[in-house]
Amino acid sequence: MATIGFLTSRELADLTDDDRLVVPHLASRGVRVEPFVWTDEHAGAGAFDLVVIRSPWDWQTEPRRFATLLGSLPRLENRHAARWMDKRYLLDLAARGVRVIPTEVVSSPDALAECKYPRAVLKPALGAGGHRTWRFDAGDVRRVADLARASHVEGALILQPYVEEVETDGEWSLLFYDGVYSHALKKRAAKDEFRVHAEWGGTVERATPPDAVLADARRALEAAGEKFLYARVDGIVSARLGGFCLTELEVVEPELFLRMDERAPARFAEAIVKRLERGE
Repeated sequence: MATIGFLTSRELADLTDDDRLVVPHLASRGVRVEPFVWTDEHAGAGAFDLVVIRSPWDWQTEPRRFATLLGSLPRLENRHAARWMDKRYLLDLAARGVRVIPTEVVSSPDALAECKYPRAVLKPALGAGGHRTWRFDAGDVRRVADLARASHVEGALILQPYVEEVETDGEWSLLFYDGVYSHALKKRAAKDEFRVHAEWGGTVERATPPDAVLADARRALEAAGEKFLYARVDGIVSARLGGFCLTELEVVEPELFLRMDERAPARFAEAIVKRLERGE
């Protein structure tokens, strides 16, 4: 029987409810799943036939330690995961023709004085879950710069124009397993909030994407140039920006919303089994 480790956090040492949906499907294919807490000692990590990054959602507290761990694992499902943790990959995808929300890299909060957007969003290049993310108007630059300084963000900052459609239409998330489209959902922010994450009051619902949105999501995934075990393509449709705009290509530790489609756990399990069979 093959054994895989689902990389997780101490808080989620028993895995998420979502990820536990996959376990019986894998067991039926002769694959055992063991939780693998990323902050523990990992002398036996080589015993896993494959390590799948799932819910180490506190990695942003120690991004360098997390990246070092990923680089040390001999059988990781995403060999270039450390690269895809850094949101500056959006610049590379934009250069390859992907429509992304205009993205600038800010090396220091002091550089915000040159922000040209009437309303903008500032976030860490190494960050997740909407934490240490600020929406601000042009006249509020000094306050936000002070907040960014006080938060001791490690590494670069990402500056983007605020896209109003996140409030009126929400954000799309399209799920792919082994490059094959599975299902999609719409995430919406709570009233007076712009972050769509559940920890900020956001909601999620199953949704069918228009053909153009699905096509754009596929193009973004293809432009990445890698075959990921899983990917969640997030984006906002903006008429002003020309259509579906990629917000993030989540290929490291996204929530996969397996519970939103009854066939998704089996699809994900099948993708894992194929990866094991290929010896990747």
